[in-house]
Amino acid sequence: MATTAVERTGIRDLLSASVNWPPARNTIKRAAYAAAYGRGRALTARGKLPAIANVYAASCPKSGSQWIKALLDHPVVRAHTGLFTLPQLDDFNTTQRTRAYPAATFIPGLYVSYQAYQRLAKPYPHRLVYIFRDPRDIVVSGYFSGLESHREYGSVAEHRAKLNAMSTSEGMLYALEYGQEHVRNMATWVDVDDPNVATWRLEDISADPATAVPAILKHCGVELSDTELATVLAETSREALQRKDLAHRKPGEESHYRKRRVGFRDMFEPEHYEAVERVVPGLVEKLGYPAA
Repeated sequence: MATTAVERTGIRDLLSASVNWPPARNTIKRAAYAAAYGRGRALTARGKLPAIANVYAASCPKSGSQWIKALLDHPVVRAHTGLFTLPQLDDFNTTQRTRAYPAATFIPGLYVSYQAYQRLAKPYPHRLVYIFRDPRDIVVSGYFSGLESHREYGSVAEHRAKLNAMSTSEGMLYALEYGQEHVRNMATWVDVDDPNVATWRLEDISADPATAVPAILKHCGVELSDTELATVLAETSREALQRKDLAHRKPGEESHYRKRRVGFRDMFEPEHYEAVERVVPGLVEKLGYPAA
């Protein structure tokens, strides 16, 4: 059966690309939420809800959230889950949300503590994938995102101007201060004992996606054929996602997936190690990362 342009591109991509003005974009996204609630109610009334009716993807920002969204929103994966991918609202504070998300949806971009997730109503069978990352590399990635690659909307332009007025060393300390709540939220997911929650480290996924991806999908109730898995792995590689991201940006803009890949060992000075330890004491060791 021939696929439509919407099916090939993905409704979330069409919604996000249709306008660039954040208030208008949010209006369209909220309309998508309303449609998703209606779809969920209809599927519930007909007894057609997927066996796993909600999948959540959670992490700290700059910890693979765009990658896991691309994976679980991939058309091959969606064909198995039957879930509608909810757009992320630019002005939506998910840390305060308690209302249940629509049935039969995939919810990406939960940047919340485990306690906030527990407060969220979850009336349908569900799974959550949480991705950890070395907090020191989160600081470096957050610095370069704010400085170069994050799309400018909301407070991003002001944040970028502040970073441009600082030295690199000062800017990384500022990036940690700016994102410290998110890093502290990540610490609350360590050693969570919840059968619906599975966690991975981004570094382990990157080192062996052929092992990690099937395990993530199995947790979400999905098992792919060898051919399907090969397609998904190829189309969610860093290189493939970088090409897709650049295709949606203006000529000369930096991709979300930076070409210049440097880590904390390239950038950190003693004060940066000390600052991370002050914000999240012991987290580096708890997550199994080397001290330096």
